[in-house]
Amino acid sequence: MEKKLIKLEDSNYEIQVIFTDEEKENAQKETIKVLGKDVKIPWFRDGHAPINLIEEKLNPEYIKMGTYEYLINKWLHEVLHENPKIKFIWEPYDLQEDDKEKKVSVKLDVYPEVQILDDKRKSLKMGKMETKATEKEVEDSLINLKKNYAEYKDTDKVEKDTVSKVSLDFLDKEWKSLETGTVYVWEQEFAESKFYDIFIWKQKDKDLELDYKEKDLPHTFHKRKSEQVPAKIKVSIKDIKQIVLAEFTKENIQKLFPDQKEVTDEAQLKDYIKAEIEKQKQDSELVRNIEEYINNIRDKSMKIIIPQTLIHQEFQSRISSLEQRFGGQEKLTEYFKQLWDEKSKEFVEDISKAAQDSLEKFFILQKITEELKIDVDRQKWWQLEVEKKLYDKIMG
Repeated sequence: MEKKLIKLEDSNYEIQVIFTDEEKENAQKETIKVLGKDVKIPWFRDGHAPINLIEEKLNPEYIKMGTYEYLINKWLHEVLHENPKIKFIWEPYDLQEDDKEKKVSVKLDVYPEVQILDDKRKSLKMGKMETKATEKEVEDSLINLKKNYAEYKDTDKVEKDTVSKVSLDFLDKEWKSLETGTVYVWEQEFAESKFYDIFIWKQKDKDLELDYKEKDLPHTFHKRKSEQVPAKIKVSIKDIKQIVLAEFTKENIQKLFPDQKEVTDEAQLKDYIKAEIEKQKQDSELVRNIEEYINNIRDKSMKIIIPQTLIHQEFQSRISSLEQRFGGQEKLTEYFKQLWDEKSKEFVEDISKAAQDSLEKFFILQKITEELKIDVDRQKWWQLEVEKKLYDKIMG
């Protein structure tokens, strides 16, 4: 059996096996033995019937594929043993067979290596980080925090500081209901569109009638299920709640934030919020700087080709995360079905591109840390440990 290991351009190798008729015949016999273990042949114990009788019971395509896999697998294991310095990713793919040439081959990806193109990256700097929290940012965060712990009390009319539950009934020209729905109207809606001002001062259980002109309506007022275009929307205010913001007294702070022992009043709470905003700003500014730095280097000073095996693994990881966010595989599948075919295809392509982009940045970042001899605690990688040390190194 002649064996060849051919390096390709896409971070992969092609492994070829050129076999003899005798080697193929032996491989076929071994394949039939394996596939025939559970084949029932009258008068014979399982797996002990003559090869020709077992072969008659098996799908010829299974035998053919199994034979080629047997021929190639023996050499694949020798590849790992004979080439310990090549970092193979053990997921063979693209099995090709050629009976005429008596040849079978597969491809095997390797962990990619960053190619250095020039030294211009050594003169690159990063931008300074603006991390100070403004008074407005602190106040806005405090208000949002108070909203999180707000109480909701019944009230009789809609105002901009209320939240209203609104029912929608989509009607055809004969006033027949096509579909119904529910929306909630509160501060965000009033800020986004003047349309919602029609609810100001309206009382509970008061109905409104709107012409269904889709271009003039917010997205939440568009039909969802009906194929027929409605003529009218009957809008009814079912419930109105007054938003009463929480008061951050000493007692409330101790109750709501038991882990923050150093925070005992609203002034200290604002100091704590300011520190948290500045920490978040520092992290986001750091990530932005590193992103720009890597993007300036990628394809100019450094180049890398990510193999399909790694892209597929990262893609599957992102799909799994999406499934968790959507509440399971079935719900994600249902979401895809709701999209147009073109949109669904674009969505999947975007995930694949994001997976490749993320991997390219990861390996380039890893190469830079090796070049600059940056000592990295792998257990703190997720805490932006690498990014912080790289920024300090580049900025001196």
